[in-house]
Amino acid sequence: WARIPHFYYNFYVFQYATGFAAATFLAEKVVHGSDEDRQKYLEYLKAGSSAYPLEVIAKAGVDMESTDYLDAAFELFKNRLSELEKLVEKGVHL
Repeated sequence: WARIPHFYYNFYVFQYATGFAAATFLAEKVVHGSDEDRQKYLEYLKAGSSAYPLEVIAKAGVDMESTDYLDAAFELFKNRLSELEKLVEKGVHL
């Protein structure tokens, strides 16, 4: 692992986790949210690089300075893990 510098250089890989969590939060809002949530998502896509990334994603309803989007991603992961455990208990082979 030491020969791959981006694992330890300047907290590089945290971006993968935060990006995944934000995407999970957005996907849940698009699929299960309101029409307003979906409209915000479209506005986010239209914004492109017209503003700083934190400002653009905030238009979609993701406050990257809050833990809400992380909590939602962890909750979804917990639910998926619970589903997997139930399948394993039933003897389902994946």
